[in-house]
Amino acid sequence: MVTLTIDDKQVSVEKDATIYDAAKAAGINIPILCHDKKLKPFGACRMCLVEVEQMKGRLIPACTTPVTEGMIVRSSTPPVDKARKLVLELLMLNHPLDCPVCDKGGDCELQNLAYDHKVNSNRLADEKFHHEIDYNNPLIERDQNRCVLCGKCVRICDEIVARGALTFISRGIETKIGTEFDGPLSCEFCGSCISVCPVGALLARPFKFKSRFWAMTKKKSVCGYCGTGCNVTLGVKDNKVLTTVYDENQGFHNGQLCVRGRFGYQFISSDKRLKNPLIRKNGQLVEAGWDEALSLVVERLKEAGSAAAALATPRMTNEELVLLKQLMTQQVGSQNIDHSAGYGHAAVSEGLGKSLGVAASSATILDIQKSNLILAIKTDVYETHPVVGFEINMAVKNKGASLQIVSDKRGKLSRLPGANLLLNKPGSDVALLNAVAKVLVDENLAVTPATAELAAALNDFTPEKVAELTGVAADAIRGLARAYAAAEKAIILFTAGLAYPGADAQLAHAAANLAILGGKLGKEGSGILALQEKNNSQGALDVGFIPGAGGLDAQQILAGCANGSVKTLLIAGENPVVSYPGQLSVKKALDAVEFLVVADLFLTETAQMADVVLPVCSYAEKEGTFTSTDRRVQKIAAVIPAIGQSRSEFQVYGELIRQLGGQPAVTPAEAFAQISAYAGISYNELGEAGAFPSLKLQPVQVVPKATTAAVEPGKFALLTGAALYHCGTMSLHGEGTVSVCGEAYVELSRSDAAKMNIAEGAEVKLTSAAGTVCVKARISPRMPEGVVFAPYHFADAPINTVWSGAAVTGVTISK
Repeated sequence: MVTLTIDDKQVSVEKDATIYDAAKAAGINIPILCHDKKLKPFGACRMCLVEVEQMKGRLIPACTTPVTEGMIVRSSTPPVDKARKLVLELLMLNHPLDCPVCDKGGDCELQNLAYDHKVNSNRLADEKFHHEIDYNNPLIERDQNRCVLCGKCVRICDEIVARGALTFISRGIETKIGTEFDGPLSCEFCGSCISVCPVGALLARPFKFKSRFWAMTKKKSVCGYCGTGCNVTLGVKDNKVLTTVYDENQGFHNGQLCVRGRFGYQFISSDKRLKNPLIRKNGQLVEAGWDEALSLVVERLKEAGSAAAALATPRMTNEELVLLKQLMTQQVGSQNIDHSAGYGHAAVSEGLGKSLGVAASSATILDIQKSNLILAIKTDVYETHPVVGFEINMAVKNKGASLQIVSDKRGKLSRLPGANLLLNKPGSDVALLNAVAKVLVDENLAVTPATAELAAALNDFTPEKVAELTGVAADAIRGLARAYAAAEKAIILFTAGLAYPGADAQLAHAAANLAILGGKLGKEGSGILALQEKNNSQGALDVGFIPGAGGLDAQQILAGCANGSVKTLLIAGENPVVSYPGQLSVKKALDAVEFLVVADLFLTETAQMADVVLPVCSYAEKEGTFTSTDRRVQKIAAVIPAIGQSRSEFQVYGELIRQLGGQPAVTPAEAFAQISAYAGISYNELGEAGAFPSLKLQPVQVVPKATTAAVEPGKFALLTGAALYHCGTMSLHGEGTVSVCGEAYVELSRSDAAKMNIAEGAEVKLTSAAGTVCVKARISPRMPEGVVFAPYHFADAPINTVWSGAAVTGVTISK
């Protein structure tokens, strides 16, 4: 620690702190424009100038000057104030004074500093800039006339997002923030640049002219999209969510959000939200009252009894899942309950459950930056969990972590410095991991000896043999094994969820074996992190929303609907017609079931088939907890009243339980107390940081069954998954995300496109044994020859028409 004195206050800080950090720790405000705690010190704006007694004769930038023992600092003296005022005058020399119509008015750091330093006139004069304003994309408006060249947008795009879409161009008075060849902005539209811009040079277009900053209330919540568990602040006015507000002190991610979290909020206050219950009468869904709708649901659940079933979305709170489980298992008498986390998360529920003794990740997101080696398997987290991608980027660039990737397609991760990509054939991931384990055993690199059963099983996975199966050279496999073994701390990541076929229990077993053999479990910066798809996928597992003894899982429930053994099906927040594989069979099942109840925010493709539709609340209208993919339990509270007559699912299932003679938990706190996995965590004491439940690992070496998915000659291997801009089907109701990615597509390699004479954007037909779908072609350098990728979110051209759920589906492509 270093002790220094600032404005007569003595303060002790870490050795690597700057004067600005020390002043902040002492509660002393030093004005800044170019500084952000997530970014490396830059020292561009000179607003933070201070006097240091040991450096007399010049003013010192506080944000870039490291502290030294005994340093004496004055943050506000006449020379300092004079210098800052001059800086502001220079900044405002060319800056347009259009504050009345600038969306940043009231939230502008330049405006605030001018006020604080009483810059009400300017001794200097010059011509204003006349840069053309960039309106070329739907989400980010760039007005370089307002830019103060702090460089925060450039740095955050490079240092954290790893996109590098912005840069300084030209020199001297002509300097400006530009893009590649000074053209339109071409980026991922995560909006990180907007979040740190201190003025109105970068604005969120969806929010433009919606409200002045001071007219909104700012309310904190947890993002309802993927499993990362990012904290968000929602800007609310007139009971509508109008925007997200940047808060650098929020969450493990310091306020950083992806495009979905920042621009996908519009679904909350959408005019398309369901506002009243609907009941099918004479073949049409017509509005009804809650009493009539719930009475009908009670009647049909009671009649069905054990022939009833429920499918739930892991977007519900833990407490809502507790009540729905109670409703089905105790009041209705059915063990037929499942959720998409159970349906598509066999890697966690079955794989990690058996290999680690707990159906959960052993590592946390915070471990990523503490690790020496990151092994990303079958995932590009920049697409699936973008903020986790930011963490990886910072671990690689700032901490020197080694990045090893095993994937069937290239991705943004593979472009990070020093990244080592082992590009394997689709469906051969488990065989490849087994070969890595084989090397650990054969070269005596294993910290924990392999069991005889595992060692014997690995004999079929020599690097040479697996090289033929996977297309990865034997030496590369050995290199990966040696690097993993040599790392003091290593973390393994893979994605799990409905859209990630092949990320199953066997993959989890194979990954867990590496962690066990390598001695990489149970310590900081090491372990396994399964990146689950939805915001509460882990919570659904912790609550135990899975089939009870003798109960049916999701696939069996749908089969039961088709054959008549399931009479009444309650679907809570899921849209299986679009999101489940095998669309034709899903539709047949839902057509066949006697009575279908759907609780949702929107009249989805599934809700349109229902007999009763119940309008329910979004995460912004209710209270409860979500559990992120790394087991962090976080509390949310309502930030706006319920839309229309919609009710929280806590209210809906509580009322159904009461009408069926049961006693539901009266408050979310009571329901939370019933979750045994969260024993020791107090609902009422959950703070902003949330809490991690205790985890007792019981590692077991399980022999993974490796299969390889061969595709017939002449066909392409179809991979499915998430697009960067969408998570499930909910983001299709976010105007921001849809504006940049609003239709289905298939990615194929340049060489394949050239062979078939397919141009970018051309409509092509994908055909498999299951069916045919027409989508736009996207020609991409990340796809290997013979492999195509299609996101699964889009109802207009559902990829599950051709995708049956297999790890790899063979398709033909025609024009």
